[in-house]
Amino acid sequence: MKKNKKTKVSKYITVVLCLIAALIIAYVIIYLCFKGNGILTAGINLEKHDWLSFLGTYLSFAGSLIVSTIAIFQSSHYTQANKEENNTKRTKDIQPIFSIEIVEMDSMLAGYAEAISLYHHSSLPRHKNFTLKIENVGAYPVKNVIIFDKYLFQLMKCNDSHRLQVAYDDSPDYSHESKSLIRILQSEYERAENGLPKWFNINYEDVDGNDMFQSFELKEFDGIFYYSLTETTAV
Repeated sequence: MKKNKKTKVSKYITVVLCLIAALIIAYVIIYLCFKGNGILTAGINLEKHDWLSFLGTYLSFAGSLIVSTIAIFQSSHYTQANKEENNTKRTKDIQPIFSIEIVEMDSMLAGYAEAISLYHHSSLPRHKNFTLKIENVGAYPVKNVIIFDKYLFQLMKCNDSHRLQVAYDDSPDYSHESKSLIRILQSEYERAENGLPKWFNINYEDVDGNDMFQSFELKEFDGIFYYSLTETTAV
């Protein structure tokens, strides 16, 4: 931090020294032009003090013009910077907050009844899947929600929650006819030892129409697994 500050000070000193040098050189050139008879003639019915008076007025005008130009560019720069800062803050403020709960593992497929035998447990259907409950607990709704590369919801209002049942390609549930089951590949979503994907994204449009996605990573604390937000990014 100190190094950057020193660099900025050095830059300002260099600019000031260059400006002083330019003013000295300009003064010497003007002095030589009007020394004695000089290399410039005053002109008909004019004397050199007339030109010097004009030169003083001209330099005053030039200085005012330069200062005004700098002020305009500076004002434009700060206006643009302020606009970008407000846009960035607005985009940040309207992003949703997703609550992700790991609800079940290897449960019966939603919407399908199964026969249960009290005597022959080996004949019971085997399941290999996981169920997530995703809720928008933010202050703004989102549109066109895509999870696990599947378009799921046109609109997700505040406090809306949905259950997603997901199976990998080596699961006996993967080939089931269920239309609500989300099927994913191990090659696309790396799987942890507990059968859950190590990460996944939620793609959506915020209320201003920005295409965004949030990335979530599987973490563990004290034997409890949960998904933690790692980044929010514009597409």
